[in-house]
Amino acid sequence: MSFVTIVVALIIERFTPRVEQLRNFSWLPRYARAVRARAEGFGLGGTAALAVAVALPVVAVGLVFALVGEVWGGVLGLLLGLGVLLLCLGPRNLDREVDAYLEAGALKDPEREARHAAHVLGDRPVPENPEERARAVLESLLSESNTRLFAVLFWFMVLGPVGAVLYRLAQLLRAPTATGEGEEDAFLQAATRLQALLDWIPARLVALGYALTGSFDRAYPVLRAGLRGPLAEMAAQNQRLLQEAGGEAILLSEADLSDPLQARATVERASNLVFRTLVAFVAVLALLSIAGVAG
Repeated sequence: MSFVTIVVALIIERFTPRVEQLRNFSWLPRYARAVRARAEGFGLGGTAALAVAVALPVVAVGLVFALVGEVWGGVLGLLLGLGVLLLCLGPRNLDREVDAYLEAGALKDPEREARHAAHVLGDRPVPENPEERARAVLESLLSESNTRLFAVLFWFMVLGPVGAVLYRLAQLLRAPTATGEGEEDAFLQAATRLQALLDWIPARLVALGYALTGSFDRAYPVLRAGLRGPLAEMAAQNQRLLQEAGGEAILLSEADLSDPLQARATVERASNLVFRTLVAFVAVLALLSIAGVAG
């Protein structure tokens, strides 16, 4: 069933922008603070508090599917799984944000272009220089595709709805705004480590997808070099691998970012690369489903 659920979710995600409005995680900071306060009351540290904060929703989702997943011959479980997956994707559609950025650039509207670039970049600052802004959008596109899409799909395929919830919670709880604490807080550091661990396999599969759907000769050495690295730098290494492998896959050169028009064309090439990688991912999942390896 996971293959059917993923395909339907991707179709809805692509053609129904309003689904993003359902992804309201404004409750999460209050929940995280409440769990942390209770954990600290028992003398638990940041890592233990994170484990509790993640475990409660994950176990709840697991129990729900264990109780009602087979109702109506599994149809209810399929519908609930689809709802969970749709909630865990994003939270914003990266493809639409990149398209809006490219459209603003084509219309020569720098203010609108910068605004849409900010959506793609998230917490990263938006460069004032158009070429540097295009580079930042390009790098964010290649790495954020994993965070917003591929990693969620991977863990949904491996662990079902529980996997999707686990990954999205780890990603959301690592943001300082999730708890109101500073960057050096132990809770946030533990969340960053958890997401980095969950990203390790998907990031390398996505980098392989970039190589297979782009320039394999250029991208494969980057992928091979990224198989090893210190655990302390895993989060940065995952991000760097995706950006460098994707850049090599589209044959990126400095000349590609030398003027705004060429820079936008390069971002569009990267967007096409991500889409081809997604098609390859779905094709492989279809083959695994036919072979009975995936549901």
